[in-house]
Amino acid sequence: MERERITISIRKGILDKIDETIDGVMIRNRSHAIEHLVTQSLDVDLIKNAIILVGGKNANKSLPVVTRALEQLKESGFETVHIALGYLADKVKSEIGNGDKFGLNVEYVEEGEGSGGALLPVKEKFTKTFLVINPGNIVPKKFDQLLEYHKNHNSVATIVTDDITDLKGVYLFEPQVFDYIPEGFSMLENDIFPKLLDDQELIVYPVTHS
Repeated sequence: MERERITISIRKGILDKIDETIDGVMIRNRSHAIEHLVTQSLDVDLIKNAIILVGGKNANKSLPVVTRALEQLKESGFETVHIALGYLADKVKSEIGNGDKFGLNVEYVEEGEGSGGALLPVKEKFTKTFLVINPGNIVPKKFDQLLEYHKNHNSVATIVTDDITDLKGVYLFEPQVFDYIPEGFSMLENDIFPKLLDDQELIVYPVTHS
């Protein structure tokens, strides 16, 4: 995420309050604290919620991708990331932990069946645009550009891919996507995306943008 250096003057009492929010993990330094507080105050249109799907039998192979994704999510300003678990859940938890080593708060989701059903447990929390990472080979470096592309096209779902036949990767969803996800087992690729496509609510973000 691009940033610009600025110089500002703040009353010492306010600066002391800002410094109190710095914990070295979630809030790393004074600049990060100011950015965090301003973003919250202005309710800036950023992606605030993300979930990584690590439920398949390839979970072991996906761990390096998950680790890289967590690092990039932190760099992009995320603070809390959900991880949906299934196969090898204990191994994933052991490797990732509570997220401290990434400077993130990691929450685990162990309910839900399939890549579609795995999203249902976070339905009440994800009330605005949210990011889904279904580990493949693509993790965009610039989530702000992805968000701009998604918003400009006014769709329920955006897929990041370089191969339309392989839909694993990164998605941006609006909360309306939950209207397409039935209770029980469902797969995003086979059950949800075709319905979104039929309703012209699915677009592709070319990997060259990322």
